[in-house]
Amino acid sequence: MPLHNQLQCAVAIALLLGSLCPNYAPAAEPSTASPAKTAQPPILNEKDLFAYKQKGRGTLTGQAFLVSPSGKAITQPGTPVHLVPITPYTRYWFDHNVRATSCATTETTASPENTVAPRTPTNCPQEALTRLQTEKRLIPYLRTTRANPTGHFWFTKIPAGRYYLISLIEEGSGPHKEEQHAGLAWLILELDAGEKLTNLVVTDCNAGLC
Repeated sequence: MPLHNQLQCAVAIALLLGSLCPNYAPAAEPSTASPAKTAQPPILNEKDLFAYKQKGRGTLTGQAFLVSPSGKAITQPGTPVHLVPITPYTRYWFDHNVRATSCATTETTASPENTVAPRTPTNCPQEALTRLQTEKRLIPYLRTTRANPTGHFWFTKIPAGRYYLISLIEEGSGPHKEEQHAGLAWLILELDAGEKLTNLVVTDCNAGLC
């Protein structure tokens, strides 16, 4: 067979095979990356709180204190101890204002006169609690008691559920400067119906107990 006829046959066979065989080029993988989402504060849903408004049969007792650099317990007579139900709304508040809060003395904040004033370590826990207490719909579900001179406190008639125990200690009762530390003491707990929890330790993370 002449050479040009052989080439024509080869081209025809190649075209025929190309029309019969599938395309084996690898398909592009669909992208699995989703757009970055900005975490938004959850909306306060009172349905999450209804169970916490009723009177229960549980009791809580414990001690709220901070820990000085030397390891001493710092208490404040009469300091409020707050019992906060855990819901998506309060969990977001807690994670962003209590657990992860960072407040250094070098930070500044604007004063009402639009001047920059030094921010003390006490400001941050005060602001954290103020944010929570300004939500009027949440107030009926919060419980508060006061600690005695040794930091001990009691709650009664508490319904079952999960709670944050939080206490702002603004100044210690000791005579020494290191015993006048300020900060938030806190604890996360779960209470069953009618359960009595005693000797609860509500403190800051310097004690290694949170």
